[in-house]
Amino acid sequence: MIIKTEEILSFKEFCKKNNFYLSSDRYINLLNYLNSNEQDTKLREIEFIYHILPSNHEEKQKIKNLIEHFFNTSILENKINFVPIKQYDETFIDIFNSNNLNNTFNEIALDLINNYGEIDFSRPVSNTFWLNKIKQTINYSEQLTFFDIVADNFLDKLVNSQNKKVFQEQLNYFILEKIQELRNSTRDAYLPADLSPKEDLMEKDFLYTDSHERENLLRETKKLGEILANRFNKYSRSDSKGKLLFRKTIRKSLQDGGNFYNLILKPKIKRKPKLILMCDISGSMALYSLFGLTLLFGVVQRFSSVKTFVFIDGVTDISKRLRKIKINEVKNILNDWNTFVTNDGHSDYEKSFSELLEKIKSDGNHAKTLLVIGDARNNYRNIDRSLIKKINDDFSAIYWMNPERKQYWNTGDSQFNLFDEISTYSSEVRTYLQLKNFINNIRLKKVLR
Repeated sequence: MIIKTEEILSFKEFCKKNNFYLSSDRYINLLNYLNSNEQDTKLREIEFIYHILPSNHEEKQKIKNLIEHFFNTSILENKINFVPIKQYDETFIDIFNSNNLNNTFNEIALDLINNYGEIDFSRPVSNTFWLNKIKQTINYSEQLTFFDIVADNFLDKLVNSQNKKVFQEQLNYFILEKIQELRNSTRDAYLPADLSPKEDLMEKDFLYTDSHERENLLRETKKLGEILANRFNKYSRSDSKGKLLFRKTIRKSLQDGGNFYNLILKPKIKRKPKLILMCDISGSMALYSLFGLTLLFGVVQRFSSVKTFVFIDGVTDISKRLRKIKINEVKNILNDWNTFVTNDGHSDYEKSFSELLEKIKSDGNHAKTLLVIGDARNNYRNIDRSLIKKINDDFSAIYWMNPERKQYWNTGDSQFNLFDEISTYSSEVRTYLQLKNFINNIRLKKVLR
């Protein structure tokens, strides 16, 4: 062992002084490893301190700076480091020590993608969605068999577990990079020569926008929500101007010699939109959920009577949250994705809609119109026909925005045909122009009555 035990103990105290506390067992495990595994250089042992002591990403970030200050050595985060143990196969140890480890991961990632088969990038799903599909394959599992060893002691078991975690993280990273490269190479072609830049952006698929384009489109999407809210407001005002009470008007005119100086109208009724908004935020919805939530944000800012829900495998009411936040904070809802998972994190439309109907019933809400943003992909779960009938019975109008290309509706695990049967109006919505056209097709009279 090149680093002295006293130096490790001094480092432990240094960490404490800088408010970074780890149990003594961690340091004992580190010393045991360094004593039993001779290294060529002190730098290599310092790298093992960085990989063995912390147990999660947050601890690694903290200890990195402490190591660099104490040992006056830089830790290269872009360098993939594994800690070898004697149970590993020599071939695998050679891979660990390879100077071209990035190339190795590149090759493995490409093989896994090619063996998976053709990836359909026209579907409105994120890169992570395809990564999760690849992770479920036998080929991916076989890449992890290196770590299926019988450890001689607790320390080797701990090191093996951390190595496996690092290996998976790096492999997943390279798979995502390759998927993104493939997605970029298969993007739909646009012909800006035939369109102005603004018109081109209005027709561009949300999924293929860059950050600047997305920011512009999100602002326009919020305005669409406000326009929809204003249309509700104008319609409710005109619709609540009481109708003429003919008999009372005639009697009143007799007092004025038969002249209709005063018209008697029914009392004005202030109407509120009886509307429920739902947005699927599951993995298959990619960033379409962000545009959907931004549209809903523009509506609920105006009306307290509108209820807004997000769903994955169950529904969550976010109406109050949407009214309290600012436009640039809408994306935080998607960042809190895990808080909306109620079971396994996979889409469950039957459970979500069942919960929605129960919530409406328990809240005494008599909403008559439902607006849904979702692809109706249900992870091959069944949807009972009786539920579809109940949804149809409980709402007089159902509007549905599906961000998936129409040619892929009702393929694979999509069950959109069930909901399309009961929809007042449904449409493919994956661009701003399609979204605008969809809003123009909402019949306000049904929403307010």
